Amino acid sequence: MKWNLVEQSNPRLARELATELEIPQNISQILVNREIADAVEMKRFFYPTLEDLSDPMLLPNMKAAVERVIEALAQREKIVVFGDYDVDGITSTSLIYLVLNRFGADISWYLPDRVEEGYGLSRAGIDEAVDKGVTLLISVDCGITGVEEVEYAKSRGMDCVITDHHEPADILPDAVALVDPKLSEENPETRELAGVGVAFKLAEALFNELGEDKSALYEHLDLVGLGTIADIVPLVGENRILAKFGLRQLESTKKPGLKSLLQITGLWGNELFSWNVVFVLAPRLNAVGRIGSASSAFELLTTYDSTRAIQMSRLLDEENKKRKKLDEVIFANAIQMVEDTVDLENDRAIVLESEEWHVGVIGIVASRLVEKYHRPAVLISTSEGSGQGSARSISTFHLLNAVKHASDYLVKYGGHKYAAGLCIEPKKIADFRKSFVSVANKELTEEDMIPHLKIDANIVADDVSMDLLNWLNLFSPYGPKNMRPVFTIENARIIRPTKIVGKNHLRFKILNSKRGFDAIAFGMGEMKSKIDNAIEPVNLAFVVESNNYYGYPQVQLRIKDITIGDWKK
Repeated sequence: MKWNLVEQSNPRLARELATELEIPQNISQILVNREIADAVEMKRFFYPTLEDLSDPMLLPNMKAAVERVIEALAQREKIVVFGDYDVDGITSTSLIYLVLNRFGADISWYLPDRVEEGYGLSRAGIDEAVDKGVTLLISVDCGITGVEEVEYAKSRGMDCVITDHHEPADILPDAVALVDPKLSEENPETRELAGVGVAFKLAEALFNELGEDKSALYEHLDLVGLGTIADIVPLVGENRILAKFGLRQLESTKKPGLKSLLQITGLWGNELFSWNVVFVLAPRLNAVGRIGSASSAFELLTTYDSTRAIQMSRLLDEENKKRKKLDEVIFANAIQMVEDTVDLENDRAIVLESEEWHVGVIGIVASRLVEKYHRPAVLISTSEGSGQGSARSISTFHLLNAVKHASDYLVKYGGHKYAAGLCIEPKKIADFRKSFVSVANKELTEEDMIPHLKIDANIVADDVSMDLLNWLNLFSPYGPKNMRPVFTIENARIIRPTKIVGKNHLRFKILNSKRGFDAIAFGMGEMKSKIDNAIEPVNLAFVVESNNYYGYPQVQLRIKDITIGDWKK
């Protein structure tokens, strides 16, 4: 792993802001590096409010969307909310369903089957809605590329209001309104909203237009925060505000289903962080949509029946256990295929296929392959006769552009820079592989194949304190473009010998001029003898966190990497 120290931008300004705001210079310098470069912006970063959110009417075509929804409410039209089977789609569907239900709408919902229908608007869903007498379809987290489906809905007498956050194609659906922040460059604060963020903006616009008290809307910020964090969108600007207040609302949620899910995972009553969503809650909500029906997750989020909520949360927990087993089997199989069939020295991308893989799990496995081999990965399941694929990427490779380059071999595709989905005829997979890998080989360098660790600042041991930790806590919630700051200490004074604890974890103590503090290096037991016997300086890359190892909060370093010698060579 190569360490990259961030260039310290405008250190004079960082010093001035540190003095003006009475904050550590390390903190102000990190914020200046992240383009938060004046006192007002810094205060807003540390202490955001819901009033900092922009006017929802600034989103493209929001006025037309609101007018059509209000017309449907006034005319008692039947409305369907059409979503997606992942956490972002399920929370978006739940949010609009609950909001419109509060306004007295005659409303139903539809989540497509991952295996039978795949992602996006479907004729099956449209037909079901028409059979119920629906005259207005509101899409959430999908629809911006559904040109044919919207046309089909119109032919069957149904209007469509599309809310989405994915990249639009060259041809847009002929809907009543297309609400997608990526249709405009005017408001960068909202451009990276998750699907549930766009749905929230529609809900907020409706509350404003109808003169309703928005405190009732803010009770659903638990859904908004959950979907936003789970969708791994950049946690800056409005996303960070929605995630931050969403986590606080989730901690005291009034929804029986979410409360039950927090209880079954041991999180109820605790302060919640973004990692709790990404690694604990989201996998359980995703599991049913991956290997079963997402309707169970929707019911969990919308039920007011406590008994049913407990049943649903137990079901999601069990389904997640099944998903984990599938994940491990497919991952092991994929690794074997890579070792047997992929030329890792010359090919800078991985494309694998199997008829034995469950389509609902291949996205997770693709992410794990990217982490293991540090190159883009596409996994394609042909278990249903046709090919359905999930792709994941590294930071230096624009995945969707590469997929577009090979789109002549695809039935359909969609996604963004880091993740994409595709459908393909099995007989064309070999040609797709050749095209996709050729793009990767052309665009990725040898340097790109090496994992990089971004270092925010080089500090000394005396800089580490509870005061520093308290300031760092104000950075949360952490996520893309707002990652937990990573520091280095060069030539660390480590008390030796170090200790191996748990499953190959390395624990040791670091000294500064006043006292010592703990460090933990998960899975780095093999470094014990190297550190204990090191003659050259031992350098540590780490994040600062708190633990209760001795029964009270104290500073701990969680080690990200260890080098011996000059790491800057």
